[in-house]
Amino acid sequence: MRSLTKTTELRLINLRWLSVLAMLVVALLSKNIVGSFDLAPRLLALAAIVGAMNVVLLVVATHPRGSTEGLPMVSAFVQLCIDLLAWASFIYLSGGATNPLITVFLPLVAIGAMVLDRVHAWLLGAMAILAYTYLWRFHQPLAIPDVQVATHLHIFGMWLVFVVSDIVVVWFILQMTRAVRERDAALGEAREQAIRNDWLVSMGSLAAGAAHELSTPLGTLNIVVDDLLDDGNIPLSVRPDLELMRRQIDLCKTALNQLAQRAGHPRGVQGASVAAATWLRHLIDSWLALNPAASVSVTIGPELDDREVVFDLSVERAIVNLLDNALQVSASNIAFSAGLAGKRLVVVVADDGPGISAAALQSFAAGLPVASGKGMGVGLLLARTAVERVGGTLHLSSGTSGGTVAQLSLPLRNRSENS
Repeated sequence: MRSLTKTTELRLINLRWLSVLAMLVVALLSKNIVGSFDLAPRLLALAAIVGAMNVVLLVVATHPRGSTEGLPMVSAFVQLCIDLLAWASFIYLSGGATNPLITVFLPLVAIGAMVLDRVHAWLLGAMAILAYTYLWRFHQPLAIPDVQVATHLHIFGMWLVFVVSDIVVVWFILQMTRAVRERDAALGEAREQAIRNDWLVSMGSLAAGAAHELSTPLGTLNIVVDDLLDDGNIPLSVRPDLELMRRQIDLCKTALNQLAQRAGHPRGVQGASVAAATWLRHLIDSWLALNPAASVSVTIGPELDDREVVFDLSVERAIVNLLDNALQVSASNIAFSAGLAGKRLVVVVADDGPGISAAALQSFAAGLPVASGKGMGVGLLLARTAVERVGGTLHLSSGTSGGTVAQLSLPLRNRSENS
């Protein structure tokens, strides 16, 4: 049997409230409508049906949403069967098939066709046909002395029931259609996210392979440089360059080791958290060590000393990618700022380069690589994917005085939350 969702259960409860209200109104007004003869026993029976429906409604309404364990009554099929039985009993006491209210069987069957599986939907429809057939032959008639009044009441009842059924069916179908659209949109977004994640994993595999292939030539270069430094015949003027080469080789080896470790753990390992300000300063210092000619103005809010980050290497690489892009397009200066916005860390990297076009912004918003002519290719898209995987966001915009502004938002936590 198809499981009952929270929204579907809530809609069925609302429809049942409407049914109870309609039964109550008919039971209270029936004596004045049909004449002055004694209907006390019948009215008591109608009131008993309304009371039973209220009991069922309260039981279903107080049961935990979306759970059918331990209480089969809350299943959609059983609820609709109870509704059908209640209306059949109510109509049995009020004229049977001659009562226009019998048309309410159709909305119940229509709703069942939307929320039930094929077998239970057909079973509910067959039960409605059997109930209609039974009420055609067996019922308690309403004795209305005036034939003209009876005809007008019957026509009015048919019109009223049609209006109510029309409204109920249209409302329920629209609600279900909207739920289906929202579900399809959520599935589409999840599918796109899964594709981006798979792409990131494949890029990580390629990076691991590249790191493995580059480790051997880097090791060879390291040995050659060490041998040259140990050679006493090397002029002193060359030694600073050799020292620089050895430092650069060490940096490359460290970067490759981190890259290989990251590729082996696509989702990252949550290690010990550090202060956000310390993490950002270390990140900037490491980047400036590799780009000593870069001109960067750094502003880090002091409030970040009390907030911690536990991000993996992919987030750090995302920020480094933003700095690399800014360095590639910036004519003179890069502005790096970090601050607190609510419970999130906001990092802004702005440059004074040519700026980003509207078409490039649309491509980035659509999840497509931005034209790499300005330093924003697949790397930027990978950075966005890495940030989104940890609950962050990455937005690009044009600066007020030119250039491009990249704003990255990440979740943070207080240091006191770890204790």
